[in-house]
Amino acid sequence: MSGETGLYELLYELWMKERESSGLIALPKDLEDMIRDYVAQAKAYLRVSDKKSLSARLREAELQAVKKLAEELFTLRMEKIVKHAKEGRPSENLYGPEHQLYESLRRAITEYRERVKTLVEAAAYPDWRPIEARYELVAFLQDFPQIVGEDLETYGPFRKGDIAVLPPGNARALESRGVVRRIRVGEPAVEE
Repeated sequence: MSGETGLYELLYELWMKERESSGLIALPKDLEDMIRDYVAQAKAYLRVSDKKSLSARLREAELQAVKKLAEELFTLRMEKIVKHAKEGRPSENLYGPEHQLYESLRRAITEYRERVKTLVEAAAYPDWRPIEARYELVAFLQDFPQIVGEDLETYGPFRKGDIAVLPPGNARALESRGVVRRIRVGEPAVEE
């Protein structure tokens, strides 16, 4: 790509593809650097040019258009990432900080859903309390290969319908991906 017009055209093309796609499209690996370089060059030009000249006003308008298009592209991508995290489905073609955004959202949504489940269970079984354990009981909703747990032990492979105990982090991660359903175990609360 050469020149600023090429960046505007590239951003416009990416934005159009992103709008038409239900998933995230692949972005050029160096897009962030291209945008940063363009903005730096445009600002350097504007610092030394006559602010009232036609070329300076055109460059300023072009800079604003590039910024707006980049913001629109990444806002559109953010909305898709939020939707994917909410649905619990993995997002492909994440770019740079989008990985962290997706994982943070997925984790927060999973924790929120767990709290709601706990609240509902507490209302349904007010005299019951959860049994505390180091591992979590899960039911597999699909076949799944062998894994190394967060405790560095090997688990699996698993078949759909298998019941297993897994470290809590692995159980939560697999549940958020729709691979397992965690099984809550409780017992009647005993007044002493």
